[in-house]
Amino acid sequence: MPERVALLAPAKVNLALHVTGRRSDGFHLLDSIAVFADVGDRVEIDAADTLSLSVTGPFAAHAPGDATDLAWRAAVAFFEHAGQKPAATIRVEKNIPAGAGLGGGSADAAAVLKGLDRHLATGLSADELAAIGIKLGADVPMCLAGKALRARGIGEDIQTIEGWPSVPMVLVWPGAAVSTAAVFKSLQRRDNPPLDEPPRNPTAATLASWLGNYRNDLEEPARRLAPEIGEALDALRAADDCLLARMSGSGSACFGLFPTREVAERAAASLKFKKPDWWIAATTAG
Repeated sequence: MPERVALLAPAKVNLALHVTGRRSDGFHLLDSIAVFADVGDRVEIDAADTLSLSVTGPFAAHAPGDATDLAWRAAVAFFEHAGQKPAATIRVEKNIPAGAGLGGGSADAAAVLKGLDRHLATGLSADELAAIGIKLGADVPMCLAGKALRARGIGEDIQTIEGWPSVPMVLVWPGAAVSTAAVFKSLQRRDNPPLDEPPRNPTAATLASWLGNYRNDLEEPARRLAPEIGEALDALRAADDCLLARMSGSGSACFGLFPTREVAERAAASLKFKKPDWWIAATTAG
């Protein structure tokens, strides 16, 4: 029998994101630095005669749990590529919100692809998995890499960054979902300059200083659609010892960088007391 597989589908955090162009097919070109947190969804895969998907967890309602779910679509794409009958039990525990710019659905899809490859011992290469993943969404290849990286193009041109630390941070989702398509549609400029080369072996402080020279080009249009993003950023910036606060991806989740995990946990606890309706998590990401 194939082995049961359990994987973390970590939250993806975009530390900086510049929109550098737009292709003729409408896809936007990006230059982004992304890291992956130690919090995320959990994906389990077990043997079965048919393909099934179940979704549980605090954000289960955020996932369709049917044939439109990215986890299901990833499984179907995997079996088609492998030339096998779709047959596995997939369970997803949704611990991070969807529509928050944390790559939740893409992380689940990446975990399903990696998990099925391990479960069935098919031995697909990283390039093969990425080729399947890019057809599901631009974030899936990044989530397959699962470590500090720079992504260009539409997200498929990936360069992992060696020597980066796991940076303490606080993730905040103020409860407002925003449409990625609507955010991109609201962009006022699509030809921004790319990022410079990221620093080597940075500390949290030097990383925050470098990131301060850049931005997330999607933050301004997302804030116009969801003013709660500005409230979340203000709350993070007001926290003791916050080094940098910014929105992740297309929003609406935000992150704050902190010098140590202990300081991040204190900040998270304080924010949870003030904003009990927000989703808040202290984490490290690298």
